[in-house]
Amino acid sequence: MAKRISQSQIAKELGVSQSLVSLVLNGRRDGISDESYNKIWRVAVANGYVPRGMQPVHAPEARRNYVGIVQRSGLKLDRPSNTFSHVQQGLFKVLQQARISTTFLGGERDLDEKKLFELLGQRDPLQGIVLFGEVSEPFLRALGALRVVLLSVYASAPGLCHSVVPNEKQSLEQLVAHLVKLGHTRFAWLGGNCRLGRHRARLGALRECLASRQIELDERHIVSVENGDRQEGFDCAEELMNRLGDDPSEAPTAWVCHNGLMARGAHQFALLRGIRVPEEVSIAAVDRTRICTEIHPYLTSAGSNPEVIGEEAAKLLCKTEEPGENRIFVDLVVPSEFVEGETSGPAPNHA
Repeated sequence: MAKRISQSQIAKELGVSQSLVSLVLNGRRDGISDESYNKIWRVAVANGYVPRGMQPVHAPEARRNYVGIVQRSGLKLDRPSNTFSHVQQGLFKVLQQARISTTFLGGERDLDEKKLFELLGQRDPLQGIVLFGEVSEPFLRALGALRVVLLSVYASAPGLCHSVVPNEKQSLEQLVAHLVKLGHTRFAWLGGNCRLGRHRARLGALRECLASRQIELDERHIVSVENGDRQEGFDCAEELMNRLGDDPSEAPTAWVCHNGLMARGAHQFALLRGIRVPEEVSIAAVDRTRICTEIHPYLTSAGSNPEVIGEEAAKLLCKTEEPGENRIFVDLVVPSEFVEGETSGPAPNHA
């Protein structure tokens, strides 16, 4: 049986006060340097004895075994995000191999700085926090005050945290190249989540890819809404057709949708209106989730695989140390994949 060591012996060995040792072994972090905190725990754990009141969950060796997940505003557990469910699968797969668990901490609207410190403080055994989507800068800074590793997926926050994001420009380049090769010159954008940076990035990339081919995106053919589900795709397609009126001569023949859910909604509208896909209109999505192939017709789509984004986020968390004074943040961009589905075809009257 290992010889028990007392707090006074630990204090004497390290040349610190017994009161400091007592505070550390009972989980106190406020006002205590990382060096002193870790040094005391190393000696206590190395001697193999747990004195009364000592809480092993606070030990440095035990603190780094969970990853917390925080969702952006607008996401709810009762309506799982099509994209982030894939991200979470990739995250879980890699972390499980490293014996690290995941736990849901809450949404951006549910947490403020006070709640975060009450929930986590400096005590929870956190490997880091993963942010699903774009959050406000004040909220991100409040998380940063927790002194844990922060990583954002699908949103970049330069100078504030690590990020793993899709290659939006590459996705739109792949879709535009495919559609232009099929003879399409009149494009429409059906955009969702219009207040988020991801929408702006995708619309900007579409404009840029078209402009490089001397094709202008008509402002009348840009329809953007607050959310990004099937209903929004249906509504955007309906609004687009209402704007066109009775003159189909200048109607766009290629509808590029913000994501696969909106593409499914747009396709449903086309079916109800008797618009043949892909004979009259081609529909493409910036997406690589299960929605693209869950039913026929399979969607023509391009995007960074969200499960890979989750895997890369987990790998980054596993090798990233707790932030110090001089923080270096990694911004990782995951390549896009293109898949030609059943919703794209030659432009009408294209030889």
